[in-house]
Amino acid sequence: MISPKRVLHVIDTLDLGGAQTFLLGLVKCHNKLRYLPEVACMHGRGVYTGDFEKNGITVHSLSPSKYPPHYLPNFLRLMRSGGYDILHFHLFGANLCAKPLAIMAGHPAIIVHDQCNDASRDKNPLLLGADAFWNRFSNHVIAVSESTRRYLIDREDLPDDLVTMIPNGIDSNVFKPATERQKRDSRNALGLPEDVVLIGGFGRLVPQKNFSLFLDVAAQIIHQYPNLIFAIAGTGSEEKELKAKASSQGLCNSVCFLGHVSDRVSFCHALDGLLITSDFEGTPMTLLEAMSSGIPIVASAVDGIAEVCTDGQDAILVAPHNIDHFVSALKRVIGEEGFAWKLGENARGTILGRYEILGLVRRIEALYEMVLGEQ
Repeated sequence: MISPKRVLHVIDTLDLGGAQTFLLGLVKCHNKLRYLPEVACMHGRGVYTGDFEKNGITVHSLSPSKYPPHYLPNFLRLMRSGGYDILHFHLFGANLCAKPLAIMAGHPAIIVHDQCNDASRDKNPLLLGADAFWNRFSNHVIAVSESTRRYLIDREDLPDDLVTMIPNGIDSNVFKPATERQKRDSRNALGLPEDVVLIGGFGRLVPQKNFSLFLDVAAQIIHQYPNLIFAIAGTGSEEKELKAKASSQGLCNSVCFLGHVSDRVSFCHALDGLLITSDFEGTPMTLLEAMSSGIPIVASAVDGIAEVCTDGQDAILVAPHNIDHFVSALKRVIGEEGFAWKLGENARGTILGRYEILGLVRRIEALYEMVLGEQ
């Protein structure tokens, strides 16, 4: 009998984020007869650590904090002592700090996972150059959207055959449309009213997600619908600033900041619609989760979102920063019940057809086999 291959997934943190959500799904769906996954978190433990451990996944926290960078020598020690057949790197910090150490140490099977064509690389030529340089020495790069793949080929000048597009995926047996009772119970658990129209926002409170625009949309529409409430689930560097803005706009009774919500299924069950105002994205997990849950979505027509969704069929897509169009699109979701229901139904159909996580994990494992076969 062939022994399973040991896979070490290396990621910046296990705090809130779509990459962390997808990684949890990935390790849960790995074929355990062929692959034994572990996770190395570069610093801290993070809100997701318990979820990994509950699923029997060993988590190595390489440093108690980001600075000083104890994770560098600790990663080298773990890599050398762990006997890992495959090293799979997620997010920019792991790719920029830990991956070069693995390459210089001569590890034979290095996989890169690029979750987003991050605009920060364009703003910093040194970061872009470093990412491009070390990516060329990796065995393979996974891009979560075609726009991310094109970015790596066009901006980082990576060879076409080095980069494969494999989108993020979702378990549609977990994220399903809510019954009326589930919606009621979810709202009660979150401390939200039962008899309102609830529009959600979900993600890290950072500039990329542009929750400032989310609040501007809420401010323009809230007075027209007295039973309308907005709920934001997430934490991040802009949390204090966003709460102050909501207060200055008179939205304290209409916008709820829920902080970190660990039960993502329950949050989806509570919603009547999802609003995504991001400036750029890869394949956001919040989008896939809402689509699988049959929720009507209004979202920025950017990057992976525009690749996943078809405007007017399974979401309403809006040019980024266009507040008037966001407002008019949200009015359709709130005011046209039949149209909103059809959006949600079609969205779930899109997930069932193209974004089931198990099939996507098997594609990642096929890349593992290809890389191992090249040794």
